[in-house]
Amino acid sequence: MFLFTADLYKENHPVVLCTDDTGVFSTSLSNEYALVSSAFGLGKMELFELARKAVDFIFAGNEVKMELMKVYESAATML
Repeated sequence: MFLFTADLYKENHPVVLCTDDTGVFSTSLSNEYALVSSAFGLGKMELFELARKAVDFIFAGNEVKMELMKVYESAATML
């Protein structure tokens, strides 16, 4: 959460939440999303989009990214 700023988010700059070392920082990805939601007033849809956009920046090939996007598209119909 330390690198997440409202200015970057508002300017549509790529922002990805992650937990590189949960053992050291005693947190989880779910907790990071909860903190961001609370600190910046993001709702369910904004958090969903934040997670969906992160797929573009993972270290995987296009095929994997496309499969993940299908998962998000399917989940979006349930929101």
